[in-house]
Amino acid sequence: MKKYFYNFFLILKNVKNYGLITILKACLIELFYLIKFKDFKSYIYDESLTSTYEQTKLENTYNTQHTPTPYLFLKIASNFMAKEKINDFVIVDLGCGYGRVGDFFLNKFKCIFYGIEINKSFIDYLSLKKNKKDNYNVYNIDLKNKIKRDEIFHKIANHKKKIIIFISDPFDIFTIIEILKYFKDLDHLILGVNINQLERLYKDYQKIYLKTFNKGLRHIVLLKLKQL
Repeated sequence: MKKYFYNFFLILKNVKNYGLITILKACLIELFYLIKFKDFKSYIYDESLTSTYEQTKLENTYNTQHTPTPYLFLKIASNFMAKEKINDFVIVDLGCGYGRVGDFFLNKFKCIFYGIEINKSFIDYLSLKKNKKDNYNVYNIDLKNKIKRDEIFHKIANHKKKIIIFISDPFDIFTIIEILKYFKDLDHLILGVNINQLERLYKDYQKIYLKTFNKGLRHIVLLKLKQL
């Protein structure tokens, strides 16, 4: 039962973090896009290759289990992009799950999607679900593996386009900082959702837009690299 209903339980558990009105709005938008993209499989809960929800609250290093980013948050993030008049770009989803970020952004923008995920069964499903397209790329790797991730990042850099790195708290801040070092000389922005210890990124990045919930404990943010 946990496999199919735990992510719904987490939505209810987070009412105190977002407020009842936000949760109700999120549920309505969620239902609309679940039907539009036939995205019901994204609610399957699988922590077989990751830390548990409880472990992520207690440990300094972790891989977050698959929890789909609410479509409401993706709408807010896409509004940030639209305000900045960003349309032709590469979006990189670090911990893509069942690919909902790719489906959403490809529907909204002219972009190329790279989804990277530790769970092979998710990538196998996406590979079968999607036709082979130049703008849709998914890879099964552990992002803590520097050699493997840098091979993919090199392919991303070769597009010579602005890079949007989508981070929805997929792992600890130390891994995020290590990954971002690869992009320091590339034209990129960070779209972040509830990044744990976000303030650690402010050393090198500055806010363009920020939407907060529950007095700043939850957030959606667009960041750019500080100018030297």
